[in-house]
Amino acid sequence: MNKKTIFLAAIITIAFVSVILFSKASSDKKASASTTKHKYYTSISIEDGDSLWTIAEKYAAPESGTYNDFIDEVKQINDLHGDQIEYGCSIVIPQYK
Repeated sequence: MNKKTIFLAAIITIAFVSVILFSKASSDKKASASTTKHKYYTSISIEDGDSLWTIAEKYAAPESGTYNDFIDEVKQINDLHGDQIEYGCSIVIPQYK
């Protein structure tokens, strides 16, 4: 094979690989955009027997991180300095939609 044929084959291969990589990256962006959830905040009433841990078990989403991460955020949002919450009170929690 001559140099011209090898050069042409290399250009075609590079172009083909570029198209494949670009289409893969484009489809990955579309998939992640459709699964992106938005964070919002809602208020809940504390029921008898509730604790920050049981609330985390009930309301924490995968986007919240661990239950401890969720609890830390709830404590920060509500200016709680300990783990005690009172029946009948309301607290604000993060949610994802």
